[in-house]
Amino acid sequence: MSNAAVDLRDRCLGGLIGRAVGDALGAPFEGLWPENIPDEEPLLARFTEYEGYPRGQFTDDTQLTVATLQSIVAEGEIAPASIAAAFGRLWRRGAVIGPGGACMQAGQAFLESGDWRTCGAPLGQAGNGTAMRMPLLGLWFLKAPAELPEAAADVARLTHRDPRSVAGGVGIAKAAQLLATANRLDPAAFCNEVAATMDCYDSSFAARVRDLPALVQLPPGVALPSIAWSGRARPQFERPIVAPFVVPTVLWSLWCVLRHADSWPQAVAAAIRCGGDVDTLGAIVGALAGMRLGIDAVPTHLRATVRHGRKLEALASRYGALVVKRGASRAN
Repeated sequence: MSNAAVDLRDRCLGGLIGRAVGDALGAPFEGLWPENIPDEEPLLARFTEYEGYPRGQFTDDTQLTVATLQSIVAEGEIAPASIAAAFGRLWRRGAVIGPGGACMQAGQAFLESGDWRTCGAPLGQAGNGTAMRMPLLGLWFLKAPAELPEAAADVARLTHRDPRSVAGGVGIAKAAQLLATANRLDPAAFCNEVAATMDCYDSSFAARVRDLPALVQLPPGVALPSIAWSGRARPQFERPIVAPFVVPTVLWSLWCVLRHADSWPQAVAAAIRCGGDVDTLGAIVGALAGMRLGIDAVPTHLRATVRHGRKLEALASRYGALVVKRGASRAN
């Protein structure tokens, strides 16, 4: 199916189901080195159990995305206070699986203060919790792209106020919007447009996105060291691995989607097999590739066995209906 033939409902389904599947595929291997992660074929054959959870269980990456979309569906708009309250309810119930420290602190801070403007982690904490929940927000601005950066930045600041994390969240939202609309994917033009939305939040991070197309031409073993250690004064580990730092997370996610632009399985397998924070990488790439290629690109046996798949489909459909309605009203 060509990109032009994928309709908006397919993109919403592909984005939400694709991220849940990618998240659940990566979760059992979080924190492992690449050699301890299965090759593509066994990795994608079925979900792996982990830490007592059933096969197909996703983590906070998808849970926070679901909370975000549920807020938008309920409010009919992106309302940061409502999204923050949804995060807070997750923490109050103790329902979050594998939470990141900054996101957990943000949920608790909102419960205590009720102020979404101050609950995010302070400067210096540049985790990837912003990027992980942003892809589907890109569709909200299909007819109003100029509104995307600051709206996405507000949602990013709910958990992280560091400009690198804000820039990463904005960049992933813009990338999703472009992937959902471009019939032909030109890496240089794509990265330049993504970087342009990031410039005012962190220009050095944006510059790394502009430089990414050259790395897309390289095999993963050559590209990974440059990406894994990007944004740091020195390598964090002896060998390259993508930690929960927003800069390499965004760069490797975009690398995977650009390198495997026409294959959801190959893009997600590349994301997970690099090692490190692979549930988040699987979730982001699963969402981006799903939005570009549609729900049919996600393997049927994985769509059928991911946890709460029917509920995710219903939410994606409701969100998609709102996106269509918003687009129609902007066109009139």
